Amino acid sequence: MSAPSPLDFDPNRIRAAVFDYGGVLIEGGPREVEAFGARVGLPEEVWRPLRRELFGNDGRWAQLERGELSFAEFTENLRAAIVAAGGSVAEGQAAAFMGDVDPMAHKARLRLSMLEAVRRIRRRVPTALLTNNVREWREGWESVLDPASLFDLVIDSSEVGARKPEPRVYELTRERLGVAHEEIFFLDDIGQNLKAARALGWKTMLFTETEEVLPVLHALASPA
Repeated sequence: MSAPSPLDFDPNRIRAAVFDYGGVLIEGGPREVEAFGARVGLPEEVWRPLRRELFGNDGRWAQLERGELSFAEFTENLRAAIVAAGGSVAEGQAAAFMGDVDPMAHKARLRLSMLEAVRRIRRRVPTALLTNNVREWREGWESVLDPASLFDLVIDSSEVGARKPEPRVYELTRERLGVAHEEIFFLDDIGQNLKAARALGWKTMLFTETEEVLPVLHALASPA
């Protein structure tokens, strides 16, 4: 277990706390995508560049998360790219590239201690969910997370047409929270998403494991 990271900001100056969903409040995320190549018969040296092309900020996945592409269109593109690269993948298998066709909707994968920390923080400052997500997954993850019980604001990339790390989605979040960029704390498991937020003045932390993050969230909920 890693030692808790020291705070590099004053929790008393935080007026809103923003959280990612996949990989932070629920288990799963990019690691499943990294492992998918092997499951469809592609060696890592083939899957790595193809993965970057498909799932990069200019790829089909980004279009899906902005709501510009349907899930069915994305999985068909994914399947065609894998077959062209020498892999073998059935339609249903392509739809389960993150381990499941609806990977954000498994209640057993929720990190309950993280959810409780969010609830405690919300008693002091407004909270927001800032998620890069898929329109077709919305009903499933909402049913297990119950975001209304945790957040004052939900920014779903597929609904607003912008995604992390695009500056517009951070500006939109700040605007709807009604606070200054420098007054926002943000927790995410992807470094480039945090880097973009820091460039605007947000106070950020990279999620690696629950035990490392909880002391920081406790300080946000009960500042000295």
